[in-house]
Amino acid sequence: MRSKAAILLSAFFLLISCNEVDPVYPDEPVVDYQGFGLYIIVDPLGNNTLVGQLSFDFTDGDGNIGLPPLEDTTDLNEPDTVKFNFFLHLYDLQGYDWVKIPEEDGGILKYRIPVLDKQPTSGTMDLEISYPIIKYDTIFYTFYIYDRDYNRSNIDSTDIIVLSGIELDSIN
Repeated sequence: MRSKAAILLSAFFLLISCNEVDPVYPDEPVVDYQGFGLYIIVDPLGNNTLVGQLSFDFTDGDGNIGLPPLEDTTDLNEPDTVKFNFFLHLYDLQGYDWVKIPEEDGGILKYRIPVLDKQPTSGTMDLEISYPIIKYDTIFYTFYIYDRDYNRSNIDSTDIIVLSGIELDSIN
């Protein structure tokens, strides 16, 4: 009798352990840097352009990442967190110090992640950044996202990106 009970109990625990449990994510988005690659493309006018591709993982427990397309009636005076939901801050190595580049010098990049219809939301995103001219030598970015409830994610950063030595005009 005890062996039947032990077998049934073992079978029960085996069935429970085989069931996949959905992960539980916090309602605030979380970003996790995965990598940054550089490559050169030729634009429609025949110009060589350096492109960086930022890859990061994200999660959001309530699944409300993404913004609908902008309408023609969008008020341009609305805060950036209403118009954009992905922000990158550029840092440049100047001497021995990392300097945060001001927005007016191109130091803040803003993007719109489209609405993602999956709950809970998790996955990997790739973002392309064009460098038609190479203005800075050695850089890195910090980045974060907002969800539709204006919850900001953690701030993550890229590796150091070295742009020196890349001559766009010499590549055919």
